[in-house]
Amino acid sequence: MPHNLRMATYNCENLFSRPKIFEQTAKRSNQLLGYVAQLQEALKNDVFDHKRIKELEAKLRGFAIVNDLRGDHNKAVGAQEWMGGVELARADITDAAVKNTARVISDVNADVICLIEVEDRNLLQKFHDDLLQKDFLQPTARAGYTYILLLDGNDPRGIDVSFLSRIPVLSMQSHIHEFTEYEGKQVRAFSRDCLEVQLQAPDGKILYLKVNHFKSMGYSPKTDPQSIRRRLAQAKRVAELVDQHDLQNEYVIVAGDLNSDPTSPSMEPLVSKNGLYNVNLELPANDRGTFGTGKKQLDYLFISEALKKNLQSVHLERRGIFTKSKWKPYPTVKSKRTQASDHAAVIAEFILP
Repeated sequence: MPHNLRMATYNCENLFSRPKIFEQTAKRSNQLLGYVAQLQEALKNDVFDHKRIKELEAKLRGFAIVNDLRGDHNKAVGAQEWMGGVELARADITDAAVKNTARVISDVNADVICLIEVEDRNLLQKFHDDLLQKDFLQPTARAGYTYILLLDGNDPRGIDVSFLSRIPVLSMQSHIHEFTEYEGKQVRAFSRDCLEVQLQAPDGKILYLKVNHFKSMGYSPKTDPQSIRRRLAQAKRVAELVDQHDLQNEYVIVAGDLNSDPTSPSMEPLVSKNGLYNVNLELPANDRGTFGTGKKQLDYLFISEALKKNLQSVHLERRGIFTKSKWKPYPTVKSKRTQASDHAAVIAEFILP
C-alpha cells in the first residue's frame, strides 16, 4: 500500500520571544529598565537593603524576577551569601508576524518541517502548543507534531536549526563540535549546525535528514566579502556526510537555508553531487526563488535518487511574504512588519511504495 510523505523547510526569520518590558511604550520601557538596573545594583551589595529590594521587585512584578541560583536573596545578608541575577519575563506569543508564521506552517501541513532561525526548544514547544496547534492546526483538523526538537548551535544569538515531525525520530547527531581553517584561524565548521536526524519513514525505511543554515552573506571579512569560501567549506562537509549514504537506495534529504543561489560557487559540492537532486528544479525556471521577491533560491530540499523516484510534486508557500506585485500574500500580511518571513517554504510530496 502506498504511503504519503510531505517534507518541507522554512526559515522563520527569527522565531524569537521578546521581554514583556519591550512591549510597553518607550517611556514605560525605559522606566522599567531603570528599575531593573537598580535591582541588579542592589543585589551586588555586601549588605542587602531588603526593603529596597522588595520595593523594586514590586515595581517589576510581571516584568522581571530575581532568580536565586545559590541561596535565597530574601534571607541572605549580602552578595557574599548569594548568587543569582535578574531575569526578564517573556511576552506571550501574540505578535501578528508570529501568527502569520504559524499560519504558513499550518498550511504547509508537512509530516516533517525543518525550521530555521528559532531561538530555543522551549520557545518552539510553546509556539507549537499555545499558538500553532491551538489556533491553526486543531480548527482545521490537522494533526499536531509529536516531535518538537532543537539543539543549541554555534550562533551566539541563538539562531538555531530545528524541526517538527509527525513521524518517529530514531536518533539525532550534532556537528557543532567540528572545526575548519578559515582566514588562517581554526573556526567552527558550521555557523549554526548540520543537525543529522534519522526518522522512520511511513514505509518503514530510515529517512536521513540533514538540517542546515549556512553562513550568511553579511558580516564577512574583506577577503571573502560574501562569505563564499566559508559556505563552500560547509557545503563540502555536508557533501562528505552525504557520501556516507547509498543515494540510489537510501532516503536522504539535505534541507535548510544555505544562503546561496544554485549558481554560486559555494553550492557546487551539493549541486554537482551525483544522486542528489534540488527539488526546485521541478518548478519553472523563473519560479524557483525562495527569498524576498523570488529572484534567488536560498532555501533547499536536496533529495537522494531513491526519493526522487517517488517525488510527486513540489511547490513554494510564499503567502507569508509581503509584496505588492509578485504574488498575493495572506490578508493578514499587511506589511514587512507583519509578514511571516522574508523566505518562502519549500514543500516536496512523495508517495513511497
